[in-house]
Amino acid sequence: MKSLVWVPVGIVLAAVAAAGVLRGITGASHAREVMTAAAIAVVAAELSLVPLVLTRQAGQIAVTQAALGGTLILLFLMISVGAAAYTMRLVDNRQLFMFLLMGFYWISLVFTVIAMIKAVRRAHPEPKPSAAGAQAKGAP
Repeated sequence: MKSLVWVPVGIVLAAVAAAGVLRGITGASHAREVMTAAAIAVVAAELSLVPLVLTRQAGQIAVTQAALGGTLILLFLMISVGAAAYTMRLVDNRQLFMFLLMGFYWISLVFTVIAMIKAVRRAHPEPKPSAAGAQAKGAP
């Protein structure tokens, strides 16, 4: 799947832009905070695409459910790993880290949802039930 490559590339480009903006505003790049938040976002985004990889040949309904599960995985991983990094004091400026983590969550959500929409559109449509099979036996 191409999205396994494009999602991390988009997040890394956003991280480079965030480091540049931070250097322009504060005078320091805050590389540790940016890299930690970006790494968490990349890992969470890649793991959120695993259900789509597992349902490559499935029907549209199964791929849609896998996409929903993937967005939940992304949210859970970003919150839990971000909270662990915050609690363990892996970064110096924890308030900036949380701000960056929230930004990277939204950026990764946009990229993963675009990949998921493409996967749902490419999936095989489910067959429609026949009109004869939909009626109950003995119905007029």
